[in-house]
Amino acid sequence: MPATDALLRYVLVLAAVALSVTVLHFGRDLLLLILASGLFAFLLLPFARRMERVMPRWVAALLATITLLAVVLGVFFVIGWQLARFGQELPALQERFAAKGDQLLGWIEARTELDRREQIAWFNAHVSEFANWGGKAALSLFSGTGAVLTVVAPIPFFVFLLLLLKDRFRAFFLRLGTTREGAVLDVMVRISGLSRKYLGGVLTVAAIFGALCSLGFLAIGLKYAVLLGFLLAILNVVPYVGALAGSLLPVFVALVTRDSALHAASALAVVLVVQFLDNNVITPKVVGSSVSINPLASLVALFGFGALWGVAGMLLAIPITGMLKVVCDSIPSLQPWGYLLGEEIETPKEKRLHLRFKRKAAEPPKPAPPR
Repeated sequence: MPATDALLRYVLVLAAVALSVTVLHFGRDLLLLILASGLFAFLLLPFARRMERVMPRWVAALLATITLLAVVLGVFFVIGWQLARFGQELPALQERFAAKGDQLLGWIEARTELDRREQIAWFNAHVSEFANWGGKAALSLFSGTGAVLTVVAPIPFFVFLLLLLKDRFRAFFLRLGTTREGAVLDVMVRISGLSRKYLGGVLTVAAIFGALCSLGFLAIGLKYAVLLGFLLAILNVVPYVGALAGSLLPVFVALVTRDSALHAASALAVVLVVQFLDNNVITPKVVGSSVSINPLASLVALFGFGALWGVAGMLLAIPITGMLKVVCDSIPSLQPWGYLLGEEIETPKEKRLHLRFKRKAAEPPKPAPPR
């Protein structure tokens, strides 16, 4: 019978995984809205609490939400202004790109036996395959982006309501009480702290990264320096993939706008130096070990949530996995999974919280009061 029990356990786990993936896929829009709103609400929670000392709660929640809107709209205004300048010079860039392509064909013809007509035929034969692949990738990208756009508009309203009703949610988790697996409120407090630290750190790192890249591009005379700098900062939010894709953009712009390989190498050097500072100085100091997810778990989460939710899933993969690790660390039966996900790097404060939570979980449940 033990073999039958093991098989039944395997079937139940497989069914739970399949059901979870189904819910994540078909409930994408609602889940994205709740997760994004929750992260921003966690980020604004300390500000809203400070404002409540001098004004009514609903005014403090409204002021925090308006502050979030002002920052986001300001960023989009700067990016839109830079994109408008880029659009005005797009025809000139297309002519330069065509001239660069003609020079490349001439260089290949001078060093090989392929004339330009054969090169163009080979290019046309292979570009259709690349275009098909690019079209599918773009369709997937814009489908994910469309999902993001559908949840952007209601986010401020959800953030306002979450901040306004935060005490009610706290009372709800407190009423759930302490089960044999631990205190629900303690888990939510840890998730709130992790989300606030991670999101605030990521936004700070993105601002520093964009400023450093912009200053470096301005120093070497690269066109569209501010646009490229903060576009790289946005791409850098996506782990691994974003940094690789972002490093190619300034090199391409440098090759098109100037006929100098040294200029392109300088642009690449700026990106590499800033990424080195980000990986070894900026991110460890600002974000620290707030999530503590190992690289393998990060990659699996990145591609898994990217396949389910597109671009939005790639952006939310790391904080969601961090929340999942907090839950696994807090439930004794799931702690092996938390160990598998994490790097096991805890600050002294996190260790004290973890030990306190373990003590509470080990305590016998309190008897219900007599009616």
